[in-house]
Amino acid sequence: MEIIICDDSEADRSALYHYIDRFFKERSCPVKITVYENGESLGKHYVEGNVQIAFLDIYMPGISGIDLAKKMRETDHNLVIIFTTSSVDHGIDGFAVSASGYLVKPVAYHHVEKVLLKCVKLFAESMRFIEVLSNRLTVKVLLKDILFVEVYTNTCLLHTRTGDVKTYCTLDEIERKLGEPNFLRCHRTHIVNMHYIADMSENSFLLKNGVEVPIRKADKLKIKQMFSDYMFSLARQAEL
Repeated sequence: MEIIICDDSEADRSALYHYIDRFFKERSCPVKITVYENGESLGKHYVEGNVQIAFLDIYMPGISGIDLAKKMRETDHNLVIIFTTSSVDHGIDGFAVSASGYLVKPVAYHHVEKVLLKCVKLFAESMRFIEVLSNRLTVKVLLKDILFVEVYTNTCLLHTRTGDVKTYCTLDEIERKLGEPNFLRCHRTHIVNMHYIADMSENSFLLKNGVEVPIRKADKLKIKQMFSDYMFSLARQAEL
């Protein structure tokens, strides 16, 4: 496990470092913690894929924690981002970078412990997958990689972050396999992973990769409400 801390306050960096170190020592888990005093320093040394968790102070001179997170998220979709801040007024900004939580200063150990336990759960969930038959081979597809699914007759296309997977089955079968609350049957021919929705228009969802996924007209209000409820639940989890 590799974790980074970026905070311009020496006292806050030190406290967070010791709390994180204590958490993993109590569980006999090895951890590497690297500390940066500003966003510029972190930006020079950050290597995509090497870090699992980033604790970023929102209010820093120069590059803010929000801007730093946006830059890191451009290339690293798996990084868990936790903001440290004196206020949670930036909650909406946190959605744009899929932040997993906030720590309000002054930070206490039980708050750090709570957010790290949540991170451990996230890592376990990130390995969940479904199996589908594609080109006569059984293929494992990570749930976290699925952007959306669409069906043509009995052919389903699973659009993932690494490419498309074709399988011969119904959308109902795929929906049962997925079985996660972040997957929304938004149209008779589409299932969308709400985690990747960037915006919502009158008749479609706009995904973070620019693709539009249609919304079923007959249930438009209900579907939009389900997405709003999902976003609200993410906001509540981030505050915990």
